[in-house]
Amino acid sequence: MRIARNLVILGFAALAAALAVGQDNQDETKVLFIANDDQGTVWANLGLALQNRSDAYLPMVVGVQNNSPNEIKLTRESFYLTDMNDVVYSMPTVKQWRKGYKRIVIDRRLMSTGGIPWEVWYQSGRLARSNFFPDLSGRRGNTTISTINLRTGYGMVDLMYFEQLRDQQGDRPFILTVQPEGWEVPINLRLYLN
Repeated sequence: MRIARNLVILGFAALAAALAVGQDNQDETKVLFIANDDQGTVWANLGLALQNRSDAYLPMVVGVQNNSPNEIKLTRESFYLTDMNDVVYSMPTVKQWRKGYKRIVIDRRLMSTGGIPWEVWYQSGRLARSNFFPDLSGRRGNTTISTINLRTGYGMVDLMYFEQLRDQQGDRPFILTVQPEGWEVPINLRLYLN
């Protein structure tokens, strides 16, 4: 019964995500991006990035689900952005981020996990804890959790920051690459800030 309920919930989450991604209306800004293959699925919600393009770091909510038969290991180095000029944008250290970013508390309040099925993972006991950028005043705790092991079917979601893109034209795509230990090839997710 519990498995059937989780499958129904996952089906509704997938339908909602598909509808959000499938909208091809030029007047609306796309916020949620999804890429998947046999190894896993990657989600990126750019709601915060669209609100805040002038700071030193680009915020986004990222979700990862492992569908491979192997356990995978995600670290800070597993995630990076690349622009169309092959410039790589990494995650800053927590120390760099705290020193160079002033919207920490407000980002936590405004962040959206919309379209990322973290509640399904949570309800089924398959949500792995992560906290790459801990907010000292937040309820998630102030301990950095930057090594995440995901077994098959497990997922994680976290607010992440990357170096700000040099070319911020909305019509130019950039790539979020997720390359954990345990996947044969990375998953690349094409993103737009428009």
